[in-house]
Amino acid sequence: MEKSVMLFIDVPIAATKSIGKHLCDSDNGGHGVKGASASTLQDIKVAESCGGFTYRDSGLPLSVVRNRFIHWKACNDVLELEEESLDLDLYGSKVKFHFQDTAILGGVSIHEAQGYVVVLVPTVASVHRLIFPHPNKLHKADLGYVPTDHPLPSIFYDASIAKCMDARNSHMLNAGGTITSHFTAAASFYTQEGEALFALANSSGNIILVKMPPLDIQGIVQQFELCQTSVMQKLWTGLVPSMMRSGQEPAHTVCSLVIQAVRNEACIFAVCKDHRLRVWSCKTHECMVVTNLLDFSPDGVHVQSMSLAGSGHIIRKLVSTNMADVKLGVHLNFTNSNQFCILQPQIASSRLQISHLASVFGPQEDLIDFCMRSTTLVSLWTSSEGTPVIRTLTFGDEGPGGWMEVLLQPAEVADLNIPPHRDPREVYLERLFQPGRFSKQDIRRALSLQVYSQALDQSVTGEMALNVNTLKQDVTIAVETEIRSAAVDYEMEEDDYYQLQLEQWSKFYSCCIQYHEVGGKLKGLFADGVTGLVGLVRKGCVTYLRPCDQVEELYCSSEDAESSELLAEIGKTDDNQTKRDLSLLFETIRSISLEISEDLGMQFEQELSTNQNLEMVAGQLVDHVILNHDLESALAEGASVPNNLRLIHDFTAAVNMILKFLDLTPSMEDEQEMEGIDVNMARHMNLNKLFTSKVGCDILTLCVEQFSMTRFQLLRDLYLLQLAALRLGNQVGLDNRSVGAIQNDLLPYTANLLRSYLVVKWASQTLAVSTQANSLESNIRQLSSLDISESMLSGQNVGPVLIQKIDHCGASLMELFIQGPGGEKIRTDLSVTTFLDDDPGATWSSGLLKIVKSLASLIWPLSEQFVFPEFLASHCQYLPLQDYNNLLQHWCEFNPASRCFMQGLCYLHFDEPVKAAHCFNTAREGVANESFLRDRLLQSQETQVRKLEVLFYLKVIRQFEEFSAPDVVISLARTAIAVADEDDQNLPTLWSKVFKYQLELGHNTEAYNSMIENPDPSRRKDCLRQLLISLCDRGDLQSLVDFPYTDLEEEVENILESRARCMDLTTHNYYDLLYAFHIFRNNYRKAGSVMYEHGMRLGREVPGKSGLQRQAQCYLAALNALRLVGPQYSWIIKPMLATRPNLAAGDYMRSPKHDLEGEELINTASNFEILELHDIEKEFMLVDARLRLLAKESDPTLSAGSTPGADEMVGLLVKAGMYDRAVIVSRAFDLPLNPVFESLTLRCINLTKNSSYYMRGDNDYTSQAWEWLKTNNLTLTHIAKENSSADEAWRLLQQYLDRYEDRTAQYHRCTAGKLLAHGFSLPAWFINSYKGLNSAELLRLYIEYDLLEEAVSLCVEYIDAVVDTFSGHDSKLFQIKGCLQYQAQTVWLPYTSIDLLRKALQEHRQDIHLGGLHQTLEDKLRLYMRRLKESSDQVCQPTGQPFYVT
Repeated sequence: MEKSVMLFIDVPIAATKSIGKHLCDSDNGGHGVKGASASTLQDIKVAESCGGFTYRDSGLPLSVVRNRFIHWKACNDVLELEEESLDLDLYGSKVKFHFQDTAILGGVSIHEAQGYVVVLVPTVASVHRLIFPHPNKLHKADLGYVPTDHPLPSIFYDASIAKCMDARNSHMLNAGGTITSHFTAAASFYTQEGEALFALANSSGNIILVKMPPLDIQGIVQQFELCQTSVMQKLWTGLVPSMMRSGQEPAHTVCSLVIQAVRNEACIFAVCKDHRLRVWSCKTHECMVVTNLLDFSPDGVHVQSMSLAGSGHIIRKLVSTNMADVKLGVHLNFTNSNQFCILQPQIASSRLQISHLASVFGPQEDLIDFCMRSTTLVSLWTSSEGTPVIRTLTFGDEGPGGWMEVLLQPAEVADLNIPPHRDPREVYLERLFQPGRFSKQDIRRALSLQVYSQALDQSVTGEMALNVNTLKQDVTIAVETEIRSAAVDYEMEEDDYYQLQLEQWSKFYSCCIQYHEVGGKLKGLFADGVTGLVGLVRKGCVTYLRPCDQVEELYCSSEDAESSELLAEIGKTDDNQTKRDLSLLFETIRSISLEISEDLGMQFEQELSTNQNLEMVAGQLVDHVILNHDLESALAEGASVPNNLRLIHDFTAAVNMILKFLDLTPSMEDEQEMEGIDVNMARHMNLNKLFTSKVGCDILTLCVEQFSMTRFQLLRDLYLLQLAALRLGNQVGLDNRSVGAIQNDLLPYTANLLRSYLVVKWASQTLAVSTQANSLESNIRQLSSLDISESMLSGQNVGPVLIQKIDHCGASLMELFIQGPGGEKIRTDLSVTTFLDDDPGATWSSGLLKIVKSLASLIWPLSEQFVFPEFLASHCQYLPLQDYNNLLQHWCEFNPASRCFMQGLCYLHFDEPVKAAHCFNTAREGVANESFLRDRLLQSQETQVRKLEVLFYLKVIRQFEEFSAPDVVISLARTAIAVADEDDQNLPTLWSKVFKYQLELGHNTEAYNSMIENPDPSRRKDCLRQLLISLCDRGDLQSLVDFPYTDLEEEVENILESRARCMDLTTHNYYDLLYAFHIFRNNYRKAGSVMYEHGMRLGREVPGKSGLQRQAQCYLAALNALRLVGPQYSWIIKPMLATRPNLAAGDYMRSPKHDLEGEELINTASNFEILELHDIEKEFMLVDARLRLLAKESDPTLSAGSTPGADEMVGLLVKAGMYDRAVIVSRAFDLPLNPVFESLTLRCINLTKNSSYYMRGDNDYTSQAWEWLKTNNLTLTHIAKENSSADEAWRLLQQYLDRYEDRTAQYHRCTAGKLLAHGFSLPAWFINSYKGLNSAELLRLYIEYDLLEEAVSLCVEYIDAVVDTFSGHDSKLFQIKGCLQYQAQTVWLPYTSIDLLRKALQEHRQDIHLGGLHQTLEDKLRLYMRRLKESSDQVCQPTGQPFYVT
């Protein structure tokens, strides 16, 4: 139930939208206008009109039309319609209809019917029915899942002439009289049957009634004329010529009318010039009731005492939500007075009766418009000074109350108070773009003036021209250009330039004020009887009236309103003495506020915001304003302040009551009660979208600003009053106890509340700082690293939407807070209360103030709440966050550590890590006491302070890691280590942090020491790995080797070996490091093993000459290392390198060194191989031979693939002519030298064939042989003789045979076979050498290759040599020793071969030459046999035994 007296305050919402559509009814005149021409219609002057419409379900929870309304303005022939919603953002919500040359009468009405919104428009020549879809048709009923920032279509989004104004919905009027009459007033109504009714009153005193058939029924438009039917009226109309009556309007001429159904019968209620209310039936077209309104004069004033002359009577209606209760408000305007009558039409005994409810005289001012809601009448007046005034009046069963003036926004002044430390440009820009003060359109209009537009870029138009950043830039450019133009000289004194700045900025500000005043001119009112909303229709925007709270009514009302109930609510008692004290106290405070000018108030606020000494600043005001510098004179003159102080019985108690009422700090009982209640889901759904639209957020923002500003001013004046009371002391009845209470308790309490409301006011007035997208992303990453609870990061506008909103609209901090976590928080908190349970529809009249107070309490610094600073950090508003901390510095005892933590985040954002670290170190002290740090930041159930501090440091360190501040990380980590207990499980992490960043800074020794200090072996191992890798990457190998590593040497070896085996040999070389590591520690066997493994991998993985060279060096290093140990230890185990397993299809991309999880492959083979020195030497020989081949030949195939085996390598060496190296390799690997001799023999043959016997030196072919001959070690025998390459080749062959031939003559055999196979005769030196080794084998070769003559010659020589040995002579050629004694011979003839030779010669005896050879051989054999027989006989004689020759 509403209070009998309620004060309202204006909420100035600046215009933010432009006209969406402009529709022109070009066919309006096509039907013709009877009785008047188009030019005549243009000459008809009609007053501007406006109004509003609220939906029937505007107070229904979860309804799509809750807090949704339409307002309209009609000016000449243009009708503007706009739909607004406080809960949902709408697009396409504005439309403008242009009825060409046809002025719009008052009486536009809007109705809901049959799923449509119907707009009825009467003009001076036509009536129109505009049809739009109902919001319930456009949207689903349940909007709980629609995102808040997702705009919804308005009913006007698809408006067009074709859809809204077809032929069935328009009708041209027939005036029904002469051309001299015209319409003066109009009304419209939509019946339950769907008929559209239009009532138009003309200057002749008649009413034209137009009926349009329902939308879905075919029919014609009917027009009726309602007129007087008395005899005198008929005589007057019939006898008096119209020309004579044209200058006089009849007494029953209608001034204003409305149409409303009473008991389902539509009636026209018309207020006429004769002060009578006439009621016409729209059904019977008869006048039902005529009531003299003068009979309802208030307070029994006699009718004759009033001047009856007057015009401009107005009637308005108020219909209840169930359409059953109808009230009429009539304003009667007389020459010297005016009055309001509240009437109620009722049906009694089947007759319509008019009941009188209340009457009251109005102020002596001109009424513009009025409206009614429930039991309140709101009226708009123009004062004698021409300023608008809004007054409210309550009427009910107890009769009408007194007029209460609404607190409208004060007019702007061009000259602003500029603080000495601030630039005028900064102050004026801040004022221009303060939320709710100036619309962007007004600023752009001021810039469009010729004096300013010349300096601007005219190509910027549309939405970009209304961008806040663009506007600020354009305003600055325009004013600075004017300053330069106004400057007389190029050089000016600083004071002169400052004055010039003030002059030009004030000039531009004045232009904006003028446009703002034009756009803010009040045109009319409308009210929502369900929610209690009252809208003020202005020329450029719509503002709203909200109810004041108790403090605002007592402090701001200048009239003696009934305040007993308000005082009881503040004092929480019905004690009359207490109420009297509070009343006197508020009276005194109001008197002080009247003495504080706006400049003094701004100066006080500025000094307070800079943390000046409050008592000193306030003391100057007390002396200057209250006591007027002279205490005695103030007392003598009987000033109101001292007198009222004397009359207050208990001053300190009254002050304490006010302070407690103004304190928004929640009590412990309230907090515990809130924690124990679960969220009511139904209530939460009801509040989910409440005031979430752009307009709704703007309203809440401005209401919080007004709420905090009023209370701030009240506390300021109360603080001044207390200081004045202290100055007056016992002269105003204050005893020592009261003085002590004021000094020790009340003044500090008042100061804290004063500063707190200043913070709330600052939050509602400060614009959000524009943020770049990359900074916003960086901030999100930064806060994510803190792992703070989701509430800090749950802002819906964090992202591109936030950037667009700040840049384009210039949102304030409070607006962003409401749209983000602040709005969500208050809706959640209110859902656990009884908010709106009694009246769910009263969202404006009773719900708004509760929401505003809840919002202010969220920002209230004197509480444990820390939502607002969290919001600032999450939205990257670090500059305002710094200002917030500065405002609370030195006085606020709540959340000091949390604020210090936020200050550290600010310093980090602005790249000041050292200051940030200092703040974080200070914030550590509150981790165990403050809920934000303990519950939101740390999210730990730990109770030990030291462990909480360590967790805090870990969180903070992550921040500095994000900002790349290693030195600060080290400092913080060491501080945390000093704080932590010895058994703290986070110590290894902290030591790891110190190690990591010491290493990053290049402090190797400090990094090593921190690694050693780490108590966790696994962490120590990880740090060791990082240390080794980092030192290797930097090339600081000396430090790596020099570190003692204490008990970590084995780990070092394992890590380096693992890295060496995992890394690519072409880019990283950990084997050399391992070799140096082992050599430094005299571990030569491991050094040799490392280098051997390195060489193995090089041979497999690094192709090319460089890889072979490195491999050879590795083998040499391994050999050198192993030779440094004793022979019994000069061996190693051959490394088993991981090999790729048999791959299935699709596995060819798998790494050969790592498994699928990235771990190093380990060879699980159980067999191992021991390598000794000679084994490594063999491998080195192969690599060395390959390098020699590459040095001699540039064949790329020689460097591709792995090193060939020994036999293949010998073949390659032989092919290249490197016979010495081939011999070395063959002998090392126990391979026969046959390939060497065969190849060399073939080369000798070819060289011999390509040279001449008479040739001295070499030709082109033979000269090339010197290349491979040089690679072999030749022994020069004939220095003076010039030898050919062929000679040197034969000599090389001879040397090899002499050097490497054994008793088996295997190399002679293969050499002879090669020579004979190529048809080349054996050299004499070769034959002689062969004879001494194996003459029988040589004989067989001769026979095999059909060399019969050489075979016969060899046989003869051999037989002769054998025969000679019988005589004791030695045969050097055949290496046969002679024997003088007769004994068994050890030398025998090769009889098998000789028999084969004899047989071959015998078969060719007919050949003379061969026959001769055969005979010679036979003769020689007979000689041999004879000598053999003789020798045998001699041997056998002593024994007498015969001797047989076989």
